[in-house]
Amino acid sequence: MTWRTLPRGARLAVIGAVSVALLAAAGLVAWRVLGPAEVVTPARKPYPAPVIPAPGPIGVLVSAPLVLDDRIRVFATKRQVWADAPPNFKYERSALWSLRRWPAQLIGVVAVGGDTPTVVSSWSDGELVGTDARTGAIAWQVGAEVLGDTYTGRRTGASTVYQPPGLFTTDGAVIVAGPAHVTAYDPATGAQRWQAAAPVGADCRGTDLTSARQYLVHDTCTGTVRRFDTGTGTAPAAVGSGTTSVEPVSCAVGHSLCQGVRLTGSTVEGLVLTGPDVEPSPPLAAPGALLSGGIVVTAPDPAAGTRLDGRDPRTGDLRWTWHPTAGDPTPPPRLLAASGDRVLLLSPDHTLIAISAESGRELSRSSLQLHYEPDIAYDVAQVHTSGRYLALVRTIPGVPATAPDDDFYLTPRTVLLAAS
Repeated sequence: MTWRTLPRGARLAVIGAVSVALLAAAGLVAWRVLGPAEVVTPARKPYPAPVIPAPGPIGVLVSAPLVLDDRIRVFATKRQVWADAPPNFKYERSALWSLRRWPAQLIGVVAVGGDTPTVVSSWSDGELVGTDARTGAIAWQVGAEVLGDTYTGRRTGASTVYQPPGLFTTDGAVIVAGPAHVTAYDPATGAQRWQAAAPVGADCRGTDLTSARQYLVHDTCTGTVRRFDTGTGTAPAAVGSGTTSVEPVSCAVGHSLCQGVRLTGSTVEGLVLTGPDVEPSPPLAAPGALLSGGIVVTAPDPAAGTRLDGRDPRTGDLRWTWHPTAGDPTPPPRLLAASGDRVLLLSPDHTLIAISAESGRELSRSSLQLHYEPDIAYDVAQVHTSGRYLALVRTIPGVPATAPDDDFYLTPRTVLLAAS
């Protein structure tokens, strides 16, 4: 019997069956391509040993690196967080491990080092994922409060890894500060340690930050700074009165693990956050003052650039003074960042100077100008320090942050990686 000799009803049945099969196959392909997916690519190599770089420029990157334990670099894009190694390589390398999720978008990334190094990522579907930084395997995954619905890292991913909204680290906890709650999670296991109602509503929520032991948020409606003990979830008394702005000082990354804070109201008040409570620090109230190695470093006359002073954070007693050397460029180097036991200065001719916070002694001085890049001026949109590593996200001078990426960033490889 041939196709033409089949009864009409039988032919229609065959056509219908084939059509259903084709639709099912097409649906399966569409589901595999467009359906929700979580792709984990684990590491195939051992966790790298730490690499301590020599002072000077290392290279230029497309993406902003979050350096963890001097071992790996963590990067972010719209739907992926991944790591490469070694951290002192001049360009990005093939991924050591990777986590890609669809259709969720990446909102923020933080990293916790130590014995159980973990990279924690927050996603637009509310998932909070802890990735074992050594293997790339998912160590834990929990449903958490949604911190955003869209990736905001632009081309470099810098804001996603350097200032993730509502995602912070402290000594021993990851803090998720959402619209409704503040929640502390164990970074190694994802276990919830405590949860409390958000101390301020969205209309009154200003700058927030963490220290080693506290979560602080500016209540713009009352002009105070509300606090949580990040170990217990208890709420100590608010600080500040008539506070109109809050400036985190010398944070490890973004607004996490900050050593101090400046509160501006009718006067400017500096507070040290390195202990279990807050302590007044008169020298920290100075504009641009940094806290490093237990010393407040100030530039008494930034325009003249005549010196840096290292002072006791509580008494203000002068511990040391650093003066520029003969031949330093004009205008003078600016106080850029604190990094561990040192403070970093950057001069207009792209010279990086590292000063010991303990003694004021100059530790290193190196040009960051790479021979294969044009010697042109640039602004710095973000700064990341980790140990001796320094990452600068360079932008075209005077261009607003709302400009398109091609008009905003200095070059296609706009992230300068260096060491102090």
